[in-house]
Formats: sequence, C-alpha cells, structure tokens
Amino acid sequence: MAILFHWGDAILEYWHRAFEAAGCGTDIRTFDAPGNHADVEFAVVWAPPAGGLKAFPNLKYIFSIGAGVTHITLDPEWPSQVPIVRLQDRHLVLDMSCHIIHWVLHFHRFYARYARQQAANQWLRHRYPENSERRVSILGLGQTGQDACIRLRDLEFPVTGWARTPKSIEGVRCLAGDAALDAVVSGADILVNLLPLTESTANILNASIFDRMPEGSFVINCGRGSSINDSDLLAALDSGRIEAAALDVFREEPLPKDSPFWRHPAVSVTPHSAAPTNERSAAEFIAAQIRLGMDGGTPAPIVDLERGY
Repeated sequence: MAILFHWGDAILEYWHRAFEAAGCGTDIRTFDAPGNHADVEFAVVWAPPAGGLKAFPNLKYIFSIGAGVTHITLDPEWPSQVPIVRLQDRHLVLDMSCHIIHWVLHFHRFYARYARQQAANQWLRHRYPENSERRVSILGLGQTGQDACIRLRDLEFPVTGWARTPKSIEGVRCLAGDAALDAVVSGADILVNLLPLTESTANILNASIFDRMPEGSFVINCGRGSSINDSDLLAALDSGRIEAAALDVFREEPLPKDSPFWRHPAVSVTPHSAAPTNERSAAEFIAAQIRLGMDGGTPAPIVDLERGY
C-alpha cells in the first residue's frame, strides 16, 4: 500500500511524521516518482495535474488538502468513481470565521471610509448603527457557515443563515430553499457568501440579487469566485447599490493583473487567504482517516458531489 502526495507548498516533515505516527507507512509517492501505479491506494492532493489521478487504478480514496474539492473535480478526467474526502479541521473553521468577523466589523464601522479620508487628511466621524441594527446574512450553512453565524450572533448582530436544506441554529434565523432567498438578500445589510460551487450556485450573486439588497449594503465573498457574476458586481458597486465588497476568491486565480477588481476603489482583494490549511492539524486529520480506511472503515466526510460538499 502506498500514498500519493501532491502539494507544492507542503512542509513534507509534517506529513511524513503524521503518516508514520498514524501507522500509515512510509511509502509516499509523487506524480514525478509514482513507482508502480497499482500500489497506490490513497491520494492526498491539492490541485493535482489534469489527468494525473486516473493513472492509479487501485485508488480507494482521494483526500483534499483543503475544504474545497473543485481543484479535483474540475479535471474532466478525474476518476469520479473514487470517493473524495474533504478536509475537516477546526483551525480552518476558526480562521474563516475570523476573516468574516474582520470584514463585517470593517464595513459595519465604516473603516474603508476612514482609510479614504486619511489619504485626504480629512477628519470626519461617521455614525454607525448598533450591532443589533446591522443585519448580516450568510449563504451556506456548512460547518464554517454555522460557526460564523454563531460568532456573529454572539456579537449581537441579527444573523440570517440560508441553505438549500433546512438547518437550525439557536438564536439565528435559518431559511432554506430558493423561495426563501429573496427574504435573505433583501434583509442583508452585509451579505456573506460561503456556498460551494455547483451548477445551481454558479453566478448566483448577480444583478437580480444585488438589486434586491438594501441601498449601500456590502458583500463578502469567501466561498467560490464563480458564485459571483463579476460584471454585475462591478455595476452594482459603480452605482452605489453595493457600497463595498471584500473578495477573497475569484473566477480565475491568481487574479489576472488586468482585472478591474485590483483597481476598484470599493473592492478589497485578498489572495484566497481567508482560511489557509493548517498543515500540522490537516496532516493529523488526513493520516487518521487513511488509517481508518486501511482498517476497513470509511473515512469521513465524503463529499456529496450533487451538493458540492
């Protein structure tokens, strides 16, 4: 039994130590040195080369080094019969919530306005509403969405969460299904997107959504770049319908140098850095799941491809 490992930015010491401690063995292969392809039963990857995974006929599970899996499934030749196990890590969840809280407070307290005033040597205070008066809506109620809802609720923001299927979070208004989406966005002073990328969520944030949001509202996207119709968002920003946006994910990454998002005064760009993988804990989690698979158990969480997570 061998493990295929692929992540160009990895600190290999963490992974080798975790695999050995969990009893997964020390036979770690790469795409450059795969050895006998039939030996490989588990693949641990981030952005594997197109067509690379199909070369291993005995793969039992593919482990994603990250919460998302489109870096695997966008390959038209990936072996779709092999289950994908998504990374589940409390550090990732906490980091994402911290990112969201940062931008909610940034917009709520009008810090972007103060940055512009500083450049103009302008001393002017802006009144902001009480936390209880600033409505926050979060699209996507997976593990990270639920955690963010709870933390913002505890800061006394009125929080609405939306998902495809019903969810329940104490102290949070939870709505579900397409029919409820209008109520979610029309009551969103700050809209946070955490949706996975599926056929139904591609371009879900478009002119129709922006037009239903309150005048001068804000958008935070740390889900998937393709969930936003870029031109519609730019138009909403130019018109003032949306006062500002914080974007961490993009349709094309790295963000091309000619993208208007770089230069738009109402856009804050971060380089897909909201919740980077914590290598120590990720390695330990994945190693434990591989060991479970070696012992005949079922690693988890396995991605439901129809839902996208």
